[in-house]
Amino acid sequence: MTTRITELQEPQRGWRYHSGTTVYTERFRDGRLIAASLQDTGIPCHARDEDPSTPAFDLQVDGESLAFGWDVAGSTLTGEGTDAPGTCLRLRHGLKPVDLEIVTQAGGDGFLRRRMRLTNTSKTATLGLTAVTPLAGVLWPMQDALRENLHDSGGVPYRVGWMQDVEWGNEGNFQWQDVPLNTELAFGSRRGRSGHTTPFAVAHNSVYGGYLVLGLSWSANWRMSFLCDYSRNGSSRLLFTAAPAAPAPMRLLGPGESVALPEVHFGLNHEGFDEAVQSWHAYLRRHVLRRVGDGRQPVIYNHWGYMEHEMSEDGLRREIDTAAAIGAELFMVDAGWYADANTPWWETTGNWQAGNRLPHDLFPVFDYARGKGLQCGLWVEIESAGKASKLAAEHPDWFITRYGKPVERVLDLAKPAVREYVESTILRLIERYRLDMFRLDYNLDAWEGGFNPRDGRQENTLWRHVEAIYAIFDRVRERFPDLQLENCSSGGGRTDLGLNSRFTTAWISDWMRMPRTVRILNGMSMALPPDMLNRLFGVAMNGSSRGNPETQLQAILLAHPTVSGLTPTLAEANPELLRLVRKYLDIYKAFIRPFHREARVYHHTPVLPGADGAGWCVLEYASADRRRAVAGVFRLVNADADEYRLRLRGVDPARRYRITIEPGGLTTAADGLALLQQGLTVRLDTPLSSRLLLCEAE
Repeated sequence: MTTRITELQEPQRGWRYHSGTTVYTERFRDGRLIAASLQDTGIPCHARDEDPSTPAFDLQVDGESLAFGWDVAGSTLTGEGTDAPGTCLRLRHGLKPVDLEIVTQAGGDGFLRRRMRLTNTSKTATLGLTAVTPLAGVLWPMQDALRENLHDSGGVPYRVGWMQDVEWGNEGNFQWQDVPLNTELAFGSRRGRSGHTTPFAVAHNSVYGGYLVLGLSWSANWRMSFLCDYSRNGSSRLLFTAAPAAPAPMRLLGPGESVALPEVHFGLNHEGFDEAVQSWHAYLRRHVLRRVGDGRQPVIYNHWGYMEHEMSEDGLRREIDTAAAIGAELFMVDAGWYADANTPWWETTGNWQAGNRLPHDLFPVFDYARGKGLQCGLWVEIESAGKASKLAAEHPDWFITRYGKPVERVLDLAKPAVREYVESTILRLIERYRLDMFRLDYNLDAWEGGFNPRDGRQENTLWRHVEAIYAIFDRVRERFPDLQLENCSSGGGRTDLGLNSRFTTAWISDWMRMPRTVRILNGMSMALPPDMLNRLFGVAMNGSSRGNPETQLQAILLAHPTVSGLTPTLAEANPELLRLVRKYLDIYKAFIRPFHREARVYHHTPVLPGADGAGWCVLEYASADRRRAVAGVFRLVNADADEYRLRLRGVDPARRYRITIEPGGLTTAADGLALLQQGLTVRLDTPLSSRLLLCEAE
C-alpha cells in the first residue's frame, strides 16, 4: 500500500499526498490554500499544469468569506511510518481573529481524509460561523479533442451517481445523472438529519474514465455540488464541494473556543466501478468504521414482530424461545418497554424506566435470554421526549424552539443540561441491564433546527446537536469498548459516516418488503460495506409479505441479518419455515460471515430502474484471497427475460470451485476461468424469486 507525503517549496509552498495511485497536491498561493491537482495516474502533475485558483476550502465567519487572507503559521508531518501519514497545516488569518488547523491524511487505496479545526483567537469577541465548505476541488481537466470525444461519450463530460430518493423507505436508490454544462448539479438533505439519502456520491469521467468517491461525515443537513466548467474553446473540468448546511450562524465560537469541522473522505480509482467501491470499503474498514472483537456481526432477533409495543414478560419469553430455536445470537427489546399498557410508543419516549407492561422490569426477560445463550440489546430514542412523558412535563424548556414555538419531541442537545441528561441516561441503561448492544433510534425531522439566543444572536441548534451526540458516543465507546452499537433513524435517516464511524451496525431502511428491500441493499452497499447494513426477515415492517421465503432470507444473508416475528408462539410455528430460517442462518454463520467483514463487493446491476427496483439484481461478494464467493441473483419485477447470464467477477481463474446452489442444495464444479468468461445461466420464471450461489475453491 502506497502512502506518502511530500512538502513542496517551488514554485510555491505546497503539500503532495500519495495514496495508492491517487496524487493530490495543494499549494499555498496569495493567502489561499489551492486545490492544485487531483489525479489517479500516480504521477504528480507538472507545476505549470496545476489549477492556479480553485480554493481547497471555503469558510465564512460573520458573513465574510475567509477563503483568502491567510498566513501559514506552521506545518508538520504526522503519522510517519504508519499506514495513514499526513500533514497538520496551521493557518492564521490576517484580519479575522481565527486560526485554522487542517489535517490531511493519505489512507491508502487511493483515498484521503480531511479534518479541520477552527479556533477563535479573540480574547473578547464571539464569532459566528456563517458557512463552511471543508473540501472543494477540481479534477479531470480536458482539452485536446474534447469535442470529438464528447460526441463519442454522449455529449457531456461527467456524470454523478448518488442515492436520489429522499423519502422514508426509499433509501439506496442509486442513479446516475449527467452534470449539465456550466450549470451546478447539487443535492443533499434538509430534514435536520443526513436523511434517507446519504452524503455519498460517485463522479465519473464519461470521456476518459475514472471515478471520484466522496463522503461527508455529517449527521445533519448537508449539500454536495458538482459543476462542469465548460468553455467554447473545447475545454472542461469538474468542480466539486461537500459541506454541512444550516441557517446562519451555524455555530457561535466564544473567545478562545475551538470547533471541529465535518470530516470529508475522498479518493480516485481508474480501474472500474466495482474496484472504486471496493477500495472505498477497504479504506473505511481500515480507518473509519468501528470493529468490536473479531468484527463478526451477531444474528439479531428483534422482539417487534407480533407484539410491537404492547409487550409483556410472557410474550417476550415466547419470542426468546423462537430466537433460540432458529440460532439467533442477540435478543433485542425494541420500542415500548418504558410505556404503560395501551400507550403508543412515541408518546412516552423520555420515560426511560420500565412501564407497567413489565411489572418486574426487564431483568427477568434478559435473564431468560441469557439462559438461552443469547446476548441482550435495548432500543432507546434518547434524543426525544414524547408529549405524555414525565420529562416533557418537568422540562418543557428542554425542546428546540423555532420561530418562538417549541418543537414537539425534539430535545435540544445544544443545552448543557440536556446533554448531561442524555449521556447519564445512556450510561445508566447500559450498566443497569448489562447490555451487549445499545440500539439508538431517531424518528424525528428537525428540518432547519431550532434557535437559541447567545451573545445577542440566534444560534442554530443543528451543529451543537451533532457535536453533542458524537461526543457522547465517543465517551460511551471508550467506557464500554465491547459494546455493540446499532444505529437507526426511522430506518436509514442517518446513514452518514459521522454517526456510523461510532456504531457497529446500521438499519439502512425501515422498508423490508420485496422487491425494494433488494434495491435498498444494492445501493447502500456502495456507500457502506455490506456487513454493516441491517436487513430483516419476518412479519415486522411487513417484511414477509412478498416473495418466497427463501428469496427473502437470501437477501438478509447478504447484509447483517435480523429476524423479527416468525410465529405468535413457538408451539404453532410452521416447521418448514423454522427449518429454512435455521438453514440460511447457518449458511450466514458458517460460509458468509467468516469473510463478510473483508468481502469485496461486485455490483453486477448498480442501477435498478422503477419505483421499487425492476429487472434483475445481482450482488456478489468475494473473499480477499478469492477462495470463497457468494452471489445472490434476484428476479425483481418487470424483467424482460426468464434467464440471467451470471459471469462471476471475484473468483480466481487459476482455481477450481465447488458451487452449491440454493434453494435445493444442488452442487456442481467449475473452473474459475469458465465462471469468469462463460458464467452460469440462472433461470427464474416468476418475479420475486432468486438463487444463491456459494462458491468455494477446491
